Amino acid sequence: MARELSKKNLEMVLMQAMMAAKNVRTQHDRLLELRRRLQRHQADADADAKLGEIASDVFKVYYFGLDAGAKMLSVCLKIAVENLAVSTVNIAFALMPGEQLYDALLAQRLPARPTTQAQAIARVDSAILAVMMLGEHHLPRCVECLVGGRAPVRGKPDSSPDRDDDPVAAATEGLAKVGLSDASATAKTGSKPRDTASGRDADKALDYLCRAIRMTTLAIKHIDVVVAVLSRFLDPDELARLAEISQPTTSPDPSTD
Repeated sequence: MARELSKKNLEMVLMQAMMAAKNVRTQHDRLLELRRRLQRHQADADADAKLGEIASDVFKVYYFGLDAGAKMLSVCLKIAVENLAVSTVNIAFALMPGEQLYDALLAQRLPARPTTQAQAIARVDSAILAVMMLGEHHLPRCVECLVGGRAPVRGKPDSSPDRDDDPVAAATEGLAKVGLSDASATAKTGSKPRDTASGRDADKALDYLCRAIRMTTLAIKHIDVVVAVLSRFLDPDELARLAEISQPTTSPDPSTD
């Protein structure tokens, strides 16, 4: 049977969950804006430069933005596991390929009104899987459909150069391989980021982006439940202090046009 967290560990988990909620919600808003931009430009006759900019901004969302949220959620789960505050971790879900996991997470049935810490932390597990899938599957596939090349994926050794000492440089080099290292320059010159015969598919990119938005919405729902339930175990003054500490994280903000 799962134990309850100590007050100190509960505060740590709750603070990370609050920060993750703000992070993932911010990235969700950016994805909504990117969807609007993609819908606006996907049918343009000469939209290569714009699609390249969108691909670059989608990359920023998953490689820099959502990655921070995934790490915060991982801290929550790590503390809970180390303190025996979880009843089970869904290993089967973690081993599923992207689209199968997408369907499984949408179909997952968890207590609608969790009352215990263990039930709340089960939502953390689902939220992590959703956020990590965005960065490993849906959003990289979206970028690939926009540029016709392989997109960098954090943690995948064959998707970016061997630059562990400088992840930003590694990401920049990875983007250069698919023609996205300088999207703004592309826009100014009007040149195409890649050959149009390289396998671009804006419609498929939009489908991946819509799936990513749906999964981000699900992650936010799970995290909000975690915060709401765990907040009941702290007094109002302590809760207010944590809320003040948990300021939104900063990450690259996709440009708008």
